[in-house]
Amino acid sequence: MVVKHRTRTLLLIFIIAAALCASWTASGAMLVDPARFILEIEPGQRDGGAITVTNASSVPTRYLAIAQDWVHDSQGGLMPKPANSTSASIAKWIKFNPREFTLPPNGRQVVRFSISVPKNAVPEERRGVIFFAPAFQSSGLAVKTQIGVVIYAAIKPIKRMFEVGLPKASLNGARQAVITIDLAAIGNAHCRLTGQFRLSDPSGKVVEEGRITEEVFLPGERRTIAVSGNKALAPGAYRLHLEMESYGTTNVFRRDYEIQLQG
Repeated sequence: MVVKHRTRTLLLIFIIAAALCASWTASGAMLVDPARFILEIEPGQRDGGAITVTNASSVPTRYLAIAQDWVHDSQGGLMPKPANSTSASIAKWIKFNPREFTLPPNGRQVVRFSISVPKNAVPEERRGVIFFAPAFQSSGLAVKTQIGVVIYAAIKPIKRMFEVGLPKASLNGARQAVITIDLAAIGNAHCRLTGQFRLSDPSGKVVEEGRITEEVFLPGERRTIAVSGNKALAPGAYRLHLEMESYGTTNVFRRDYEIQLQG
């Protein structure tokens, strides 16, 4: 069964002149929906989706669909890369219909894309970002605005697996608990990790709890995250209950730890 996961968060890139790296920001001139696709494709098959592009500017604009690569920086942020510059590229496999089009002010266009996976493709996750790039001239400065739709295309069979390292805990200057956790994606597709934690005193009373917001880990990626409580706690012994789970898996990591909070 094909799995498609979509979000309506807008992801925009604004590039001025000959900048070598784009920054991921918001712009009112163009809109895309959705901003992310997660696909699971059999070797020798194809899959894709439909993207709605809206010209939110006051002038007719011509757009060109472009596929590029992307990677994570050290903090888990998205960094665009030239097409076919990474081993996970989908640039050679993707096609658009239409690829180039003109929209009047407030006009909309549905652009369909398809990804054709070769029969001999190995089970792994391929990734890309689709940009819709118009060009303007303003006061002699060439400005290009790009909107990015992030694509994850995992080739079956897929193994979404993650591991959780031994958490560490301390008290910050406000005597709030700070918990650091080493996380990693160890399968052949990315993990979207979320979770929750709970601190109890020696009597079993819950003194702090909170949620761990979504963190994306690409295959083989390892990173340390930190979560903080908002209550002032006394130094001493506590029990930490930690739960972590990922989109695309039914496994939930649950474990209790005896910790010492010091600060």
